[in-house]
Amino acid sequence: MTPDAPAPAPSVDGTRAWDFLVAFFASRRSFLAVFARYEARVLRFAREAGVHRDDLSLPAGDLATLFHPKRLQHLRDVRFASLRAAAHALFREQGAVDPLDTVASHAFHELSILLEEHLSVVRFRDLSDRRRYAQMFEEVSGYYPTRLRRIRKLFADGLRLIEEVLPAWGRDRVVIRSAYLFGERLTRGVFEEGGLEGLYARMYPSGGAAEGYLEVGRSFLASGFEREARRALARAAALERPSRGARRARDRRAVACAAEARRLLRELPPEPVAPAAGF
Repeated sequence: MTPDAPAPAPSVDGTRAWDFLVAFFASRRSFLAVFARYEARVLRFAREAGVHRDDLSLPAGDLATLFHPKRLQHLRDVRFASLRAAAHALFREQGAVDPLDTVASHAFHELSILLEEHLSVVRFRDLSDRRRYAQMFEEVSGYYPTRLRRIRKLFADGLRLIEEVLPAWGRDRVVIRSAYLFGERLTRGVFEEGGLEGLYARMYPSGGAAEGYLEVGRSFLASGFEREARRALARAAALERPSRGARRARDRRAVACAAEARRLLRELPPEPVAPAAGF
């Protein structure tokens, strides 16, 4: 079975689609770091107090340290703002109503509220009115985890939606090449298979990484970039053996893609040999 040539790319702005993916994964990574730090601090305070986290009561000084205000502000004004802008450019400016645009907007909104709540805590950490502080603590002790978990769920929903559109986006030249060049670093730690391999498993569900390398090799060949094409095709050809646990249909597709990559490699002219160094 020889893999067919790629179908014409769907109507998607590849540059904007890739910008959105970069913004999404960068925002997600930064948010999860903030969330992990918050969780670690809450659990440490609870352990030191000898109570369950739900029964924890923090003094104003400790409460104000659960987040770095500047880090939260950077997360909102840089990461989340970039994600929202990229989503608007990809979807809203094209007249499309898309759940991914909604995810980006809601995440920005939730983080904005969280930031304002925490800035209030920081401003009032020296509040002498214990009754007023107790009221404020009761409010934020519910707000903080609620906002954080909502944002975490938004990113989980967004990742699921991205996985649904990746097969269509994986036919666009900009996305194909950008994924090959930058996908490993961009999606490191996101998918269980690893960075680029995990991205390709979702972008090309029928053939996985073998199909991904074949597609980018074809793309480079079409533009005359023989050296880049050779490298990508060699990686596809090396994936003749299917990964453990893969479905049989996907196995066959991956093997066919590897075979097609080897055929294309054989048709390429010999790679120029660099002259030996000498005097």
